[in-house]
Amino acid sequence: MTLDLLESRLVDNSIESWQYRKYAPPSQADLDSVGSPIQIDIQSSDVYINPSKSYLLIKGKLVRNDNDNPFAENDEIALVNNAMMYLFSEIRYEINGDKVERIAHPGQTSSMLCYLSKPDDFSTSSALKMCWSKDTSNNADSKKYAPVTAVQAAAGFTPSESGTYNQGFATRKGLLTSSNPRGNFSFSIPFEHIFGFGSYNKVIYGMKHSLVLTRSTSSNLAIHRAANVADGKINLTHISWKVPHVKTEPVTSMRLKDIILSKQHIPVAFSARTAECISVTRSENFSWRLNATGGVEKPRWIIVGFQTDKHSTQEQNSAVFDNLNLKTAYASVNDLKYPMNDVVSNFTTNDYVELYDMFDGFKEQYYDINSFVGGSQVNYPAFKSLFPIIVFDVSHQSETLKTGSIDISLDFNFSNIAPANTKAYALILSDRLYKFESDGKNLTMTTK
Repeated sequence: MTLDLLESRLVDNSIESWQYRKYAPPSQADLDSVGSPIQIDIQSSDVYINPSKSYLLIKGKLVRNDNDNPFAENDEIALVNNAMMYLFSEIRYEINGDKVERIAHPGQTSSMLCYLSKPDDFSTSSALKMCWSKDTSNNADSKKYAPVTAVQAAAGFTPSESGTYNQGFATRKGLLTSSNPRGNFSFSIPFEHIFGFGSYNKVIYGMKHSLVLTRSTSSNLAIHRAANVADGKINLTHISWKVPHVKTEPVTSMRLKDIILSKQHIPVAFSARTAECISVTRSENFSWRLNATGGVEKPRWIIVGFQTDKHSTQEQNSAVFDNLNLKTAYASVNDLKYPMNDVVSNFTTNDYVELYDMFDGFKEQYYDINSFVGGSQVNYPAFKSLFPIIVFDVSHQSETLKTGSIDISLDFNFSNIAPANTKAYALILSDRLYKFESDGKNLTMTTK
């Protein structure tokens, strides 16, 4: 209070130290083995750790696929936005050997959620430390201005900006070419960028934690290049998991241990992520039944993106999505339709504002972030050309849907037949509730 002259300053001394400790797989020699799991374990028998504030440290290099040499500085090739997540086909998080979350297709799914949730200024130099610099076009073009002839330069000609320039691509390429030798990188990926369990911002005592990462069949999804550039590949040289160890002052430590000694149950609630992928049939209509677990899973949001030809060649950008000239889309949860009224769009005539409102409203409803204050990671034109991500809000449900089996289906109608080699990616955000049970000494994790 302004007039309370004797008000004392409140200082929280409950934490004596907060130190990050690095954990690594048994060997750094097999990080590029296709399909082989890379497992990192933490045996925290008598310590408190906070996984939600942990992060992955990934180091490697982008080289030519044919001879392992660095690319020339003028070669138009770079990592895609969020490239480290595209190196893995799935990532799992386990506690005491029990699966907490399994994220399939972590590249596409974490990209969609980040486009939805981050403010406009997230694509800055600080975001680049996790290999995030949003694309501004679908081109592998780092040259901002069109070439100028010698005659034009002599005459003081002002060059025009290239219509294919991609600022995000240029930024990511510039990071690679700034190293010596060219192509080396190191990134830190926050735990919360991968897992919904990152929302559980509490210490966990005396349990085994594991991260299991499975390499994708190739580096294609993580690389974007121009047509006249040779294929690249990514060689990983280091992966580790940096996790905060928390040491509390004696009174707080006694209070925390009393919870365990008294055999109390500790509720563990978070917004879990489940990802699926399917090939889209060559038709104007496409239906998709998603997997869901009744009782444990309470679906709240369903996020969908389409990609055509993005997974087969490095000439395509796997970090952007296609609108397929979507006409209508809705989700059904136990036969209840979301949204209730049809949303009709036509991307050809720029009639997609309702879909964009569904996209842009997600931040405020899910994260309580106002777009008018923080801006949006994706503006209105970019939604059409690069990030047409469809968001279904299924958070408001009757009590009858919150128990028992859950049936989720998605229905899409396109103005034209869906192109060949098109995939659909879905991310389901669900309420999930576990509990840590104590026997007076050790904790175990069970479903509540």
